[in-house]
Amino acid sequence: MMKTILFDLDGTLIETTKIILDTFVETFEKFFPEVKLSEDELTNLLGQTLFKTFEFYTDSKEKVDEIIKYYREVSNLKIEEGLKAYPFALETLIYLKKKNATVGVVTSKMRKVALYHLEITGLLPYIDGIIGYEDVVEHKPSAEPILKALELFGAKKKTTIYIGDHENDIIAAKKAGISSCAVTYSHRLNEMLKEMPEFVIDELINLKDII
Repeated sequence: MMKTILFDLDGTLIETTKIILDTFVETFEKFFPEVKLSEDELTNLLGQTLFKTFEFYTDSKEKVDEIIKYYREVSNLKIEEGLKAYPFALETLIYLKKKNATVGVVTSKMRKVALYHLEITGLLPYIDGIIGYEDVVEHKPSAEPILKALELFGAKKKTTIYIGDHENDIIAAKKAGISSCAVTYSHRLNEMLKEMPEFVIDELINLKDII
C-alpha cells in the first residue's frame, strides 16, 4: 500500500498546460521571433525550468531575467482569468487524506507561486508539503527533488509514488527508487510511456485502484 503520494503540479493537478504553452508562444514571438518551435519542442519545455529554457537561447543573464519577468506577467494574467484543477483532483486528494496518506507536491515552480496556485484551485488544504524550485540545486529529471520530498516526509521509498505528466517526472521517480505513475491526459504521453512507468491512469480518481 502506498502511504506517501507525491504529485507534479502543472499538467497533473492543475490545468496550466494550455496557459504555459500559450505564454511560451507569446514570449518567443516577442523575444525570439526567428525561432520556430515544433509542437514536440514546445511541449518539451513543460518539463524544464524557465531559466534552463531561456538560457538556451541567449548568453545574457540580464536578458534571461527580462524574458522571465515578461513570461510571468503574461502567465499571471492568464491564470487570473481562471485557473482550474483537473477533474477529480479535489475528490482524489480528499480520498487520500481520508486514507491517512501523506500528500506532497514536487514541482519546478517557485514555492510561493505553487502555493498560490494550489490555494486558488482549492487544493492547498489537502497538501502536507511542497518541494519547489528554490528547494533544490538540480531539477527533474534529477532525483534530487523527490529525494528531498522523501526526507521532508520521512517517507519510505517502497511506499511512495510520484504522479506526473512529463517524462522527466517518470525518470526522476525511477532515479529516486520510487514508483511512478503517468497521466494519459498529458501532452507528452508517448514520451512518458517510453520510460515505462509502473502505473498509467486516465483520471486522478483512478489512483483509488492502485493506492
